[in-house]
Amino acid sequence: WEVVNKHSDSLIVFKKRLDGVDIPAFKATMISSVPMSYIMNAIADGENHEKFMGSSHVVASEFIGDSSSDTTYSYQMLDLPIISDRHYITTNFNDTVSIDHCRMNWMIDNHKNQRDFKKFIDVKDEMYGNPIFVKDGVGSWELKRLSEYKTEVSYYVLINPGGWIPNRLITYVNKSLGPDTVIMMVKEGARRYKLGGSPRYILFTLAPSVPELFIERIQNELVVRNNVDIQIMLNIYDIKSIEKWSAIPKK
Repeated sequence: WEVVNKHSDSLIVFKKRLDGVDIPAFKATMISSVPMSYIMNAIADGENHEKFMGSSHVVASEFIGDSSSDTTYSYQMLDLPIISDRHYITTNFNDTVSIDHCRMNWMIDNHKNQRDFKKFIDVKDEMYGNPIFVKDGVGSWELKRLSEYKTEVSYYVLINPGGWIPNRLITYVNKSLGPDTVIMMVKEGARRYKLGGSPRYILFTLAPSVPELFIERIQNELVVRNNVDIQIMLNIYDIKSIEKWSAIPKK
């Protein structure tokens, strides 16, 4: 994987070239302070993605067909910038690698979609003014629990949106939508976590050689002017305030 963009200290975008494929695959990875289970809960809530995934252009999302605990089928409609609107049906495979590692792989199985969901697709075509139906794509959500309050979230995507679009524009769309998708999903996980009413506190100490922190609040965000490591920690854990808990008297 090759780094192509850094949105912040914790959100990085990668791309990877695959043999025989003109379009590169993209991966967006983010470190979040939201516990893994809450983000997985948001990812699995396919019936409500349009309610909290607006900036990633999802305007309709629902489960269809005969789903099971391991396999589900999802329909989504995208109102996209620059290019024509798209909709698609994905087959989703849930895979718990371990208690600290989960994946949800998805693929667009056009043969199955046309065989099992043709009438459904026709209804949606008429409802949304005949958007292009995507026929080729794969992707995956991957969550790793780094600690109780620290989760690594990765979203992989390789999709051909169909229609006549230059490959460079397809690359741009894939590169741009991935980070927004991750950010919106993590934000929804954070919202669900906060509803649980679990307060979070982090106790840290500074070595005697470290200068006292110079902290400012800019647009409701904490900015540490003289300590990059502490600033990164604030970003990762979404810290809203810092208080001096205690001081050890000098001998």
